[in-house]
Amino acid sequence: MTHLPDLSLHALGTEVRAQGAGAFAALREVRRLEALLTRFRPSPLTELNARGELRDPHADLRLAIAHALDVARRTRGLITPAVLGALEAAGYTAAPGAGPVRPATPVPGLDVLAGVTVDDDLIRLPRGVRLDLGGTAKSWIAAQAARFLSGDALLDAGGDLHTQFTRPGTLGVRTPDGSPLYLNVGAGVAGVATSSVLTRVWAGGHHLIDPRTARPATAPWVQVTALAGRVTVAETLAKLALLGADDLLRDLAPPGTRLIAFDHARRAHTWEDGSWGRWAA
Repeated sequence: MTHLPDLSLHALGTEVRAQGAGAFAALREVRRLEALLTRFRPSPLTELNARGELRDPHADLRLAIAHALDVARRTRGLITPAVLGALEAAGYTAAPGAGPVRPATPVPGLDVLAGVTVDDDLIRLPRGVRLDLGGTAKSWIAAQAARFLSGDALLDAGGDLHTQFTRPGTLGVRTPDGSPLYLNVGAGVAGVATSSVLTRVWAGGHHLIDPRTARPATAPWVQVTALAGRVTVAETLAKLALLGADDLLRDLAPPGTRLIAFDHARRAHTWEDGSWGRWAA
């Protein structure tokens, strides 16, 4: 039996793993895209935020911002790249909890985001808008990097997984109590994404901002895992569930989507037929 590569590196603030033919090239792509999209060290994104505009932007920066804006429109502004000021006010600067907590900074709405210009030769932000792509970039990077994989393979970007199997398989997802939860994944391409308020957390806050309050979300769940046809879709649905946006889940979840959520007592629930019910293992 041929041994398939199983490689990992630290990127995107987490451990990124690629398994299968093309794993090295996939991880190299993760590193390249992170350098374009990070807000934690000098990058085209930090330059855009500082100046309010960026001329001759890299094509991948344009694509990543366009994806984030599309997600914002489809989720009615609940998952938005315009949360950077709110994240910093909550204490998430160079690292989770690294900065002081300040009064909440309102999150610009969809009407303001509509003024973002993304053209081949220019990206321009409306006054007062700075972007954090963390809400969408990790799954988008995973999907882009997965293009380098072939055959049976997976790419796991810290809970945002792209899988491609020739036969049905099983994936293990860590639950809030540390035990594994096993999910059956069919043949073909699939995406699995886990969002949690138990990670990237600090005293008095966590990384998931609710634009309605401009503060870390008061989430109905502590962790949600979504299984869908694409990792970018799964990531969006998991965050919507964590924000308690059941109405949007009903509108946006494709047929066949699976959602498993854990409440604050660590009890598991599943999303079926447009509502939540207790999960029976």
